[in-house]
Amino acid sequence: MRLRVGDEFWVGATADLRGCALDPDRVLAAIDDPADPLIDCAPRGEVHGHVGIIEAGMELDRRSALIAAARSIGLQPPQAEAIAALEADIDAIEPADPDLSAARRRAAEAADSVEALRERVARLSGRLAEAREAGRDTDSLEDSFDEATRQLTEAETEAAAARQALETAAERAAREKRAERLSLVDRRENRRREARDWLACEARERLGKALAGLPVAAGPPDMGPEAGLPAHLVALGVVRLARVQAPVIVRDSPFEDPLRARAALSAPVVLM
Repeated sequence: MRLRVGDEFWVGATADLRGCALDPDRVLAAIDDPADPLIDCAPRGEVHGHVGIIEAGMELDRRSALIAAARSIGLQPPQAEAIAALEADIDAIEPADPDLSAARRRAAEAADSVEALRERVARLSGRLAEAREAGRDTDSLEDSFDEATRQLTEAETEAAAARQALETAAERAAREKRAERLSLVDRRENRRREARDWLACEARERLGKALAGLPVAAGPPDMGPEAGLPAHLVALGVVRLARVQAPVIVRDSPFEDPLRARAALSAPVVLM
């Protein structure tokens, strides 16, 4: 971390800004912006989003912060393999096209038949007109024309039915694919919820040990290590438990100096 305020520089894992008239939100914004000249440091991670500024009266989603801390130290829930398998199944089903080859073939054949019969009816109609103009006998041509017209009507009916069958098959296949995908997504979300529960439980068990290494009194063992503690003290425990690379801004610090804060939290620290 390199931090500059006016003519003062801090280089390393700690900075003491308690004598500077600087707003913590300004420092946090600089941590978020690699182009900001105020500070040069590692990028923020998921945990930092919960505990970027630690101060009395802060709000803290304790469960989400603990889950983020568990992930930061590489804890893998037992549901991880099932989640990965479900995600692979979901990805595999998305690009798949339904097998509509039979319905498409029927529709195409019906359309070809209609086209051929329309041409035949047109030819017969022309020949029939010529025969009538010439005064020739038209009985045979009229029978052929009537039969071709009847076949065309039947073919048009079949073509309409084939098109409808193709549309119905496509809609059914789409519904089935959506239903299959939704089922897989529901199962994946259930496994994800179970995984988050597991991570939160694991992190909460480790939080007691983290708090024990801080100048903070942990809660009763039967109520959870963070029971009764204000959010800013729990946040300190989360930082100590997690792997945090971006500097954490600490106000209302229980630490006498930045070096002790750094040693206790195992993270870069800016005291304000």
